[in-house]
Amino acid sequence: MLIQNCAFAVTQNKKREVLENVDVRIKEGRIVEIGKKLSEKGEEMLKGQGKILLPGLINAHTHLGMGSLRGLYDDQELDEWLGYIKAAEGKFTAEEVGESVKRGCQESLRFGTTTLFDSYRLFPEKVKKVLQESKLRVFYSASKSNKKIVELLKGSGITPVLSAHSVHTHKEYSEDEATLKEIQALSKKHTLLKMMHIGETRLERFKTLEATGKLPIEYLESLGFLDEKALLIHCIWLTKAELKLIAKRGAKVIHCPISNMKTSSGGVMPLLEMWAAGVTVGLGTDSVVSNNNLDMFEEMKVCALLHKQHRWDPAAVSAQKVLDMATVENAKCLGIEKEVGSIELGKKADLILLNIGLHLEPCTKKNVVSHLVYAVQGSDINDVIVEGKSVLRDQKFVE
Repeated sequence: MLIQNCAFAVTQNKKREVLENVDVRIKEGRIVEIGKKLSEKGEEMLKGQGKILLPGLINAHTHLGMGSLRGLYDDQELDEWLGYIKAAEGKFTAEEVGESVKRGCQESLRFGTTTLFDSYRLFPEKVKKVLQESKLRVFYSASKSNKKIVELLKGSGITPVLSAHSVHTHKEYSEDEATLKEIQALSKKHTLLKMMHIGETRLERFKTLEATGKLPIEYLESLGFLDEKALLIHCIWLTKAELKLIAKRGAKVIHCPISNMKTSSGGVMPLLEMWAAGVTVGLGTDSVVSNNNLDMFEEMKVCALLHKQHRWDPAAVSAQKVLDMATVENAKCLGIEKEVGSIELGKKADLILLNIGLHLEPCTKKNVVSHLVYAVQGSDINDVIVEGKSVLRDQKFVE
């Protein structure tokens, strides 16, 4: 495939170069040539004129199986919200979950996400089948079924992630010490990532302190759970000492600002302090029940605005830093930074092209990154390529 004459290619390479009027050649699923006016070699052609090329976005935290509950239980605090969700999920059938996952995959691709990490505990066999058919690059976990997931996903093309939902939150979702230790052992045995929602609410802190004598991150540290394979979701309610533990152990953090704001988790995730400590921080949408969509462009915009407002500082978080979170930093969180997250020779061709519409004019080399974070909407995506294969062409799914 040859992508011709892209108005801009936002490479996200180490120099964060933005190239103008550039071609990109793809062969056997990888980027093999980047330059101007590349000669045609009889391959599939894709027009980049009037479009911005960038790496496919990565959504590092969502729950696709909950999709049928979108908009049905808004404006509730998290503990009560979880109780409602648990009751509603008890009525789901495998087919209903499969349809939710299918719609979620399509929505993700339509909005320019090419890699996602889906965490959903019900009907893993059905979820696996739908994810395999999705054309996305997928990571998947299902809490309460960790040993089963490792076996289920062998040879599937889906990367398994171990899952502990949370500690000392809603009774239906809290993991006991034995489960956490089992997950830790599985992670070491199979060299797998493990995820947990942690530091999401003030109530969680109080309950954990009361039950264990330790704050949540301190509790995970005491069990040996904190290491470079740990993906910690949310991380709003932290002390400086807990943040230092995360940095010391090399654990990664996934920020879900829209979900946190909607469920009124209180406080603001200490993003700048995490960066200062050297913590790798990625970005996720969470589920469509607490967001209510899977548009990573919207997530980037809200992330930037939230921290500017919270700090009383318009320079607190730049557009470039937030774009990094949705591409190269998320790739680091998932351990795939050598394969995806930027437009570079040898990397897998997970790419998106979006139209430069009226709301992106004027579009220049100087302001294109700003536009990607503050002006672009997921619906601006025109073409999606995953590992060199067209998945969306002219805003229509390729069969």
